[in-house]
Amino acid sequence: MHVLILSPYPEALIAPVTARGDRVTTRSDLLSEADFAAIRPDWIISYGYRRLITAPVLEQYADRIVNLHISLLPYNRGADPNFWSWVDNTPKGVTLHLIDGGMDTGPILVQREVELDPDIETLKSSYVRLRQEIEDVFARHWDAIASGRLQPRIQTTCLPMHRAADKTTLFALLPEGWDTRARTAMRLLSDASGPGEAGSADGQGRTTN
Repeated sequence: MHVLILSPYPEALIAPVTARGDRVTTRSDLLSEADFAAIRPDWIISYGYRRLITAPVLEQYADRIVNLHISLLPYNRGADPNFWSWVDNTPKGVTLHLIDGGMDTGPILVQREVELDPDIETLKSSYVRLRQEIEDVFARHWDAIASGRLQPRIQTTCLPMHRAADKTTLFALLPEGWDTRARTAMRLLSDASGPGEAGSADGQGRTTN
């Protein structure tokens, strides 16, 4: 099997894939439909890949494009999910899900809720922790996903999403940028952003592995 990993940091994902005897191609640049046709992957894995995958590719690879997202979906869809989890004070975690035509709205394959102490963590350290967690979840579950043993679960709740530009004004308020203590960031950013947008997830996103 041939697996295409779309990521600026694919290193931790390669070993779980090659352990099955599968071939890996890694790319981080913007790919055209012709590029996908030339690579001819059997599966596509997206991890921190902020490039557009066009509708024809999504249709061709339906149920075979997996995204690694460092939030407990449906919370904190879109860009900078760890940042917004502190702003909105939502549950922290990581999610592997199939990509559909929406923004982080595809069926969930596996999730893990992660406890993060805001008095210890900074925005940067919590991001690093979530990266470690999602890479571990991927390593533990990739074989089951690729083998079709892990059945996806439809997201029944679609909470608000954020784009990269949404954090610009708020981020400027942080005294130490990404090294700001999470508790401090929560206080400063929640006051500045007003009432949180996150709502009830109706139980979605609470299944852990």
